[in-house]
Amino acid sequence: MKKLIICLLSLGLFSLGTAQTKEIKLENVTIRPLNLNYLKKVQDKETPEFVKALENRAARYDITESPVFKREFDAYEVVFDAIKKDGADGTIMVTFDQNGKILSAIERYKNVSLPKSIRDVCLQEYPDYKIHKDFYLVSYDYDENSVKKIYKVQMRNGTSKKNLKIDANGVIQ
Repeated sequence: MKKLIICLLSLGLFSLGTAQTKEIKLENVTIRPLNLNYLKKVQDKETPEFVKALENRAARYDITESPVFKREFDAYEVVFDAIKKDGADGTIMVTFDQNGKILSAIERYKNVSLPKSIRDVCLQEYPDYKIHKDFYLVSYDYDENSVKKIYKVQMRNGTSKKNLKIDANGVIQ
């Protein structure tokens, strides 16, 4: 009986040990870089989540996988759209080079969740007003290594309205 138990334990341990050494082969895996320069420039800790999601989609897009892609063209323009249930919408018009790098992007968002710093500026400047609607505009240029972010906010108090233009640092222009 003792020999039978030892044999069964040995067999069990042997089968567990060999099961862990099986080799697994993966299907073809493609690794490609994201447009990190673009994402680093256009996103920060205050970028609304809806905006980040669309920017990430644009950065991950691989133009070389498109059926219209031909290496002989210098640039491609692709438009990304998104609509959110709560009325927010956004569009990014991106220019890619022949290697998939983002050369420029023009972004326009409507009725996104404004960062707290921008809301605070609006409400401090016009405390009796409420935010009625907003636009968030971003322009990115790889060659100039620049990005410009502007919030356009319409404030209302009854029939009175104020249109504000605020940069990403919270400065009213």
